[in-house]
Amino acid sequence: MSYNFVDNFWELDFTGVAGYEVLVKRLKDGKKMTQDFEDFVRARAKLEETYAKELMKLVKNSHGETEIGSLRSSWDSLKAETEASSREHLGVSQRLTSDLEKGVKDFKERQRDTRKKSEETVKKSQGFKKSAYQSENKAKQDYHSKCRAADRAEDLAGKPGNLPKKVDELKLKARKARQASEMADLNYQDSVKNLDEGQLLWEREMEVACCVFQDLEEERILFLRQMMWKYCNVYSSLAVKNDEAHENVRCTLEQCDADSDLMLFVQQKRTGSDRPVPIEYENFYGQNPPQSIRPNANRGGQSMMSSHQSTSSVHNQPAQMQAHNQPAQMQARILPRPPGAGSEPPISAHARPPADVPGLVPMAMDDGVYTIVPQSMQQQQQQQ
Repeated sequence: MSYNFVDNFWELDFTGVAGYEVLVKRLKDGKKMTQDFEDFVRARAKLEETYAKELMKLVKNSHGETEIGSLRSSWDSLKAETEASSREHLGVSQRLTSDLEKGVKDFKERQRDTRKKSEETVKKSQGFKKSAYQSENKAKQDYHSKCRAADRAEDLAGKPGNLPKKVDELKLKARKARQASEMADLNYQDSVKNLDEGQLLWEREMEVACCVFQDLEEERILFLRQMMWKYCNVYSSLAVKNDEAHENVRCTLEQCDADSDLMLFVQQKRTGSDRPVPIEYENFYGQNPPQSIRPNANRGGQSMMSSHQSTSSVHNQPAQMQAHNQPAQMQARILPRPPGAGSEPPISAHARPPADVPGLVPMAMDDGVYTIVPQSMQQQQQQQ
């Protein structure tokens, strides 16, 4: 089976144009498809332009200026590559507009001119053929009518029993009728020739139109295939560039180091290594402060890490060793407050305090350590 248009779009109806109309509709559908692709490319180019602007806006509105070190470098790289991606998307928008959209528009105009010229030629030949067909039908009817009239006149002239004068009139009328039929015959033959010429002209124009329409359709299919391929190549290239941009960011992130950033922060922002001097207890009466509130001699002498390690080692020792290792001032015992003893807490001390402190009295423990307690607590203890 042949797939050529010229072999597949004819019909038996002498004046029928169904095959031609099918081809014209196909071309119109192809034109609409081309227009749809052009609209698609235009809309995608607009989306890319909007996306590029939004990416650039995102970069400009992103801050992070207070970050330092390798993380700041990674952040700057991420923003720089995002800005580069914005430019790439803007370039894609421009390529879609200049290469694809404009190319489709020019192609559509070229096809329209060629198609319009061929359609006009076929329509003109169809009009000539239709007019010749109508003339042929009219001439045929006139010819047949005059032939019948001539036959009737000859039959009347040849009838027996007519008067001689009447016979001459009938014969004259019959001769004129025959001449008229012969003229109608010639006219009919000419109309048939004209119709045949019109038919041949239409067939030639139809053959040319079929070839032109097939070429246009084939060209359209291949053109749109090429444009869609080019469209895919544009985005394949964009995907490669985006991956390269992200790879650049990943390479920067591989250099991001927390220790170096912490060191840089300390070097740039350090305020000093000396801690505040402890505020000492000042006895109103000039007495030495109790051991429990004297400043620790090792305070500030070791880092948090070493203190944490020392504390951890102490907690891991047995309870007897922990009690043995504690300083003497940590072993001073404080009497528990009896029920109803009031809100004054007991105060622990190693030396006997002066007895003239209002509201406080010394109380000796079994191991010789004095404990300063409120006077009300001592009274309740004695009553018990």
